[in-house]
This record gives sequence, structure tokens and C-alpha cells, in this order.
Amino acid sequence: MVCNTAAKIASPEVWNPRIETVLRDREAAMVGLRDASIARWFTPAYSEANPESAKRITDMLAATSPEGYAANCAAVRDADFRDRLGEIKAPLLVISGTADAVTPPSGGLFIQEHVPGAEYAEFHAAHLSNVEVGEPFSRRVIDFLLAR
Repeated sequence: MVCNTAAKIASPEVWNPRIETVLRDREAAMVGLRDASIARWFTPAYSEANPESAKRITDMLAATSPEGYAANCAAVRDADFRDRLGEIKAPLLVISGTADAVTPPSGGLFIQEHVPGAEYAEFHAAHLSNVEVGEPFSRRVIDFLLAR
């Protein structure tokens, strides 16, 4: 199963400035990323109705080491699996969030279209659909696993 992802996420023009900012400004940059992530990771309705949950999760980002975060950004920047999707032979469930600005449904649909037999599910959620829709997300994953 893959969720809220894409075979290629953004471009170096997105990732490189973020990496440079995090390594230069360190803690201040991590706090800034935390604050910006609430809007990217959750729909406004979720973050307004569940501010403690959204804050708890984004606080984890702010506590991440800048070097570790920058290394993660570099790994995502350099990853491009678009040409390798056809090699996947295992059953695959792809989940996307309709309001995911980080990895929009088009990225999930691309994976589903290029992996033979892959299933696709979409929920009204942003980037952390497993948190935002909880039970329906879990039910879909369990149903997929039990069908194997």
C-alpha cells in the first residue's frame, strides 16, 4: 500500500531552496515549516475541528533535526520511480486525498495506472489522510489486506 504519494514529487526548484533554508536557519526554519505544514497536511475543516491533533503532529516536524529533514528532502527530490512502476508485481492499494496539495490525486492515479492490477481509493482529506479520515481509511486498508 502507498498513500498520499507520487512516483515523482516536485522538482529540485521546490526542494533545493527548502533544503538551503533549513540548513541555514535551522530551528527557526523548522518552526516555520511546522506552521506551513498545518495548511498542507490537513484540510481547514480538520485543523479547525481538531487543533490539538494537528498541532501534536506538526510539532513533531518542528522537533526534527534540520540535518535529518534536509536529508529527507534530498532523498525525495532525487527519487523518481515513474519508469519502474511496471516492475511492481505485488498487490497494491494506492490512496490519495482529494485536498492533498503536496501529492495530489493525479500522482496516485498515475501510480495506479502504471502498476498492473493496482487498486485506487480517494478520501476527502489533505496530505495525512490516515489521520484526517481515520476509520474509513483504516477500513479500506483492512479490506484490501483481507482480500489477499
